[in-house]
Amino acid sequence: MKFFVYGNLDYGLKKSGYDTRFRTGHYDGKGRVGEWILFQNQVNGDRMGAAVFTTGPYIEMVLSPGTPMTPTVEDGVLTWRVPLGEGAVPHLALEDCGYYVRWIFDHPERANGIDLGVAVDHIAYADLAAAFENVTGHPAQYIDTDLDTYFRDGPLGRIADAPAGYNADPNDKSTMNVRDNFTGFWNLWKHGVVERDYALLDEIHPNRIRSAEWFRREDQRGRALGKAACGRGFNWRTGLRSSRPVRI
Repeated sequence: MKFFVYGNLDYGLKKSGYDTRFRTGHYDGKGRVGEWILFQNQVNGDRMGAAVFTTGPYIEMVLSPGTPMTPTVEDGVLTWRVPLGEGAVPHLALEDCGYYVRWIFDHPERANGIDLGVAVDHIAYADLAAAFENVTGHPAQYIDTDLDTYFRDGPLGRIADAPAGYNADPNDKSTMNVRDNFTGFWNLWKHGVVERDYALLDEIHPNRIRSAEWFRREDQRGRALGKAACGRGFNWRTGLRSSRPVRI
């Protein structure tokens, strides 16, 4: 093996100075492995190249069912009720991932030992709602929500007290439940713990997606397929979650 790329997530607990408010099991677990790989690369990089590809919440998740930020339709208004405050989420578009990873493999002399953190942008959800409304003509809104309300009424409410890992033992003291895990998850974005080098991303991928105007690309793609759709997730007449595209 000449070059190894590891799909990574931010080690938020460490980046926050080990503040337990930001402990997020699935992020910290991957982040620890990514850090170990980069440590090994410091002494073994001349024998086998390695890089970590650090992603984050996909922007597709903002319209998909069963995600931490799944919205609802309230009186005809697409509504995101999440505990984000005035923070912003470094969302990533799936279609950009392949380009970045290909760049890593095509430029091993530069990518060897790199932690390439990628995102579209740090997107505030008021801006997300405005972009959706601008593209689709459907009203949208973001309502900041406290954590207790979010875990009672939000998209993770039914599983809030279940173990975050499907095969985890709830009696194991190291097991996090969904509530604790995603409290850390939202705190990462609310308090701006995670950063990205957008100048580097512009250099690597000049045609990358750069904002919540991603909705326009989805709309255009849907229309080209004859679906007149922007994303997935809701029936506008009933306001119920669905796996079908949103008709616009």
